[in-house]
Amino acid sequence: MAMINNGLSGLQAAQTALNTMSQNVANVNVPGYSRQEVQLAARQTGFGVMGGSGVQVTGLRRVADEFLTAQLWRAESEAGQRRQVSDYLGQMETVLGSEDSSLLPGLNQFFASLHGAAETPQSVAPRQQIIASAKALAQRFNHLSSQLDAQERRVLDQLDATNSQANSLLTQVAELNEKIKAVGAKGGNVGILEDSRDETLRQLAGLVDIRSSRQADGTINVSLTQGQPLVLGNQAAQISRDDTQVSVHFSGQDYPLNGDIGGSLGGLMLHRAQQLQPARDELDTIAEGMADQINQQLAQGVDLNGQPGAPLFSFTPGDGAGSLKVSDGFTPEQLALSGSTSPGPGNNDNLQALLGLEDGSYESYRGLVGDLAITSAQWQADAAASDNIRIEAQARRDGVSGVNLDEEAMNMMNYVQNYQANAKVIGTADQLFNTLLNMI
Repeated sequence: MAMINNGLSGLQAAQTALNTMSQNVANVNVPGYSRQEVQLAARQTGFGVMGGSGVQVTGLRRVADEFLTAQLWRAESEAGQRRQVSDYLGQMETVLGSEDSSLLPGLNQFFASLHGAAETPQSVAPRQQIIASAKALAQRFNHLSSQLDAQERRVLDQLDATNSQANSLLTQVAELNEKIKAVGAKGGNVGILEDSRDETLRQLAGLVDIRSSRQADGTINVSLTQGQPLVLGNQAAQISRDDTQVSVHFSGQDYPLNGDIGGSLGGLMLHRAQQLQPARDELDTIAEGMADQINQQLAQGVDLNGQPGAPLFSFTPGDGAGSLKVSDGFTPEQLALSGSTSPGPGNNDNLQALLGLEDGSYESYRGLVGDLAITSAQWQADAAASDNIRIEAQARRDGVSGVNLDEEAMNMMNYVQNYQANAKVIGTADQLFNTLLNMI
């Protein structure tokens, strides 16, 4: 009878191992799945020649390394932030540097029209060309401003979408915490639930940089790197935006966030505050500075009617690039191209002074585009490097927790042989028992 019991326990253990192996193979392509292993122990219930009572399954072990998992989360956060910033910087670089939208062609045309009027400053035709090129230049400023405004709207819209995605993931983590606590309290296998939670946290880490701490009941508390709570047990925080301020709301308290929270959400906030807004301000400064210099120089000359020069450009302070335009009602005769000291139709002293502003106008814009190109190239390189680090972190995690089909195939052969051997033990015991009965 002992042989039958031993063989039966071996059959059951082998069957459990085969079921576990088949579960691993079935989930080989499931993101975040951690392979499971059967834990066996010998039954020791007898003494002397009896020795024991077979084998028993003591549990299923989820093969996971929390350190490697945390490394993967941090790599996801870093890659998410750098990829987000790099993408938007690339868009800005295209807008500010392309031939179709750059200021440089507009500046070329404007100063070319000034050069064209040098020999016949009293003629109306070249003056009309100056006004036309000034309008085209103002429109280029307007277009660039509208493009940067449009990018800010996209950033804010994506902030809202990212907040919504993060809130959904936080709710899922809290719900999984509750299920894991309940199943674990009953002694059930929580491996699949923990896999789902880790995969959810991996996705969340791509949005914000997180820190976690495992509790005795199997739940995980999640917070941001600066300590703002995101999940405590079965309670989840909510992330929302009020105008441009993003905050975490948890248990009736608000925790304002800045761009140091990592992930794509942190990347969006960082890009808007440290790159997009400064570029907009610099473009406004260039527009206002150029307009003021030209207007001030024109004011030092006289027009064809002998009157002091009127301002060619007008703008709203603080929105120079977006509001820049040729002054309403400005006529070719009002261009003060003559010097005030010796006014006359053929005098171009003030026009020559206007041409002296050419180099400075180019320098400011080229500096803006050049700095942006350097910053964009650096972020692109960092994004590529962080993505490689993320891939390596994923590979290290999968090397420990992932399913290896070759290994599972070897395990299957071993479990099948084990199953057959235990079946043979039971068959042999049955023959011995029948032989004993026939002898009686």
